Amino acid sequence: MPRHLLFLLVCSALSMAGCQTWPPGDFDDLPPTAALPESSVRGEVQIYYWENISGTAIGSLTGSAAFPDEPDETVTVSELRGVSNRGESYGSLIRGYIHPPIDGVYTFYVSGDDETEFWLSSSSDPELAERIATVPGWTSELDYNKYAAQRSAAIELVSGEGYYFEVRHKEGGGGDHFSVAWEGPGFSRQILSGQDIASYAGEPSPAAEQQSAEEAFRLGYTVGFFDAGQGLAFSPTYPPLDEDQDGIYDNWETVNGLNPSDPADANSDPDDDLLVAADEFLLGTRENNPDTDGDGIPDGAEFALALNPLDPADAQMDIDDDGFTNLEEYLAGTDLADPASAPEVPDTGAGIVYVGGFVGQYFQGTSFNQFLLARNDPDIEFQAGSGAFVAEQPNDNFSARWYGVFSAPHTSGNRSYTFRVRTDDGARLYLDGEQGISAWRDQGATTYTTTASLEPDQTVSLMMEYYERSGAAVAEFSILDDLTGTNLALVDVVRSPDLSQPSETDTDADGIPDTWELRNGLSPWRDDASEINNGSGVTNIAAFTSSLSPWTLEPLASPESPTVGDGSTTSPAPSEPETGSATLSWTAPLTRVDGSSISLSEIQSYEIIYGSSPDSLSNTVTVDGSQTSAEVTGLSPGTWYFAIRVIDTDGLTSENSEVLSYTVQ
Repeated sequence: MPRHLLFLLVCSALSMAGCQTWPPGDFDDLPPTAALPESSVRGEVQIYYWENISGTAIGSLTGSAAFPDEPDETVTVSELRGVSNRGESYGSLIRGYIHPPIDGVYTFYVSGDDETEFWLSSSSDPELAERIATVPGWTSELDYNKYAAQRSAAIELVSGEGYYFEVRHKEGGGGDHFSVAWEGPGFSRQILSGQDIASYAGEPSPAAEQQSAEEAFRLGYTVGFFDAGQGLAFSPTYPPLDEDQDGIYDNWETVNGLNPSDPADANSDPDDDLLVAADEFLLGTRENNPDTDGDGIPDGAEFALALNPLDPADAQMDIDDDGFTNLEEYLAGTDLADPASAPEVPDTGAGIVYVGGFVGQYFQGTSFNQFLLARNDPDIEFQAGSGAFVAEQPNDNFSARWYGVFSAPHTSGNRSYTFRVRTDDGARLYLDGEQGISAWRDQGATTYTTTASLEPDQTVSLMMEYYERSGAAVAEFSILDDLTGTNLALVDVVRSPDLSQPSETDTDADGIPDTWELRNGLSPWRDDASEINNGSGVTNIAAFTSSLSPWTLEPLASPESPTVGDGSTTSPAPSEPETGSATLSWTAPLTRVDGSSISLSEIQSYEIIYGSSPDSLSNTVTVDGSQTSAEVTGLSPGTWYFAIRVIDTDGLTSENSEVLSYTVQ
């Protein structure tokens, strides 16, 4: 009998700004590291709050004797957005630095309830700050179009510089919120967050990006975040409790299996990730876990390579633009920052034969639930009315995925290209593995675009995903040369493997040739060998080596399969292993972390992630948003670990729930 696991999703993080609240009190009485950071920290800013300030005008805040040096409360957040419905009769201030990702022209937007102002300096000097956008009355949350004054003029910013800014906000009564968004080269309007912002340190910080990770984490805030993450009551005692005086907070040592009475363990490295315990405490990484963010690069290696051991996304980036991800270069031992130092491409045997256009994969279900067929498509130009794209699909509730490689056709200089997607319903577009368009929701025919500046003959891998819920089915893709204003003929500039020709090329090095993966509904650019797409627990690599369909486990003659000679015979199917199952149930969330409500109609789906290790939940099962339970089958004997997350109709994904375990006998 399967065991029944219960998940309670009290609050799903569909839109979250992580925060740590300091206790109210006289700010002058707090120790220096709590009152004002000693150095600017990338990825976070502080919101200062003043209570019992009447009125709705900013002037009533700035005119207070306690402003700006004696706030009543301080909260650390990772985006320029305040908490909604916090209270009444208070004022807010954020001070910090903006670090533009690239040179270019940027526009800023502010929303708020009540009066809200955004100030920006032409440098890191606060004295040069000017008000560039304001809400003179009030707006709805994230509404940037009520007043013309909410939008700044276009401002040219330089990458590598730190620009001082302030957000000033005043709440009188009723609803309350504020946020600051921006748009710039290559991206549409979004809330300012992540590595583009840094905290205020009291002095100009033009070189915040040169700070080491140890300098970036201040002791006081490190302790505060740790206590909050462990569900511990924050203690304002300063210095923090450190019985053995080894520089590591006692609570941290206890949670991570160290001895708060032994100063020698500060220089130990229990997880062998090349970071001693004292460094892991300062960095915020986890002791006894050599790869905190689970991206395949150990924490110590990421720190040494100037990557972020807390950000899994940077493993798939390519900082030297040589066509290999940071993870691939780390595994190969090449220099991540030197395009001349790149991994050798192994001789994988017969190469791929390419044709113009895309490989299209067609599925039943809106979440690629059951693979139907793959074929070469010269373009993506589908308007099926109330029908499907291929005869094998149902008229509604189907999905598709297209792969191709675009080569910039110009011969000199850099040139901008616009990638255009028009769909009814959901769409996603990835350029070199990075999501450029996310519109994963039910909708009428709608157009989305993203741009990229490319060198002559530069190649970009493309993957477009689509789902159809009901009604009209539309999926269109085009590429515009921004210089000439002409749409390119896709069959001339996009190529993909010819599915009729065998190949031994294995781009993702997962043991399965690219053409076999494409022909059978898998990805040639992602290691999916250990994933399971059937109800019998047979992995993709096991299906390949046994010449079986990874979806149906039916015999599959293929020229790439190792057990097939002339393509006319296959090996017998392996006996199905003894497996168990687990039934999971959960409660649908009613609110997002920011306090706003979420209706059941806004929940697109739930994603169950599981694996044989709590640190490697590599298997997934997608469940429709209308369900609150699911059975996971094909579990081999042993202990399995499960978590669940929520995906809303805008494609936003929550954080994982608590991990639960179940042992299959």
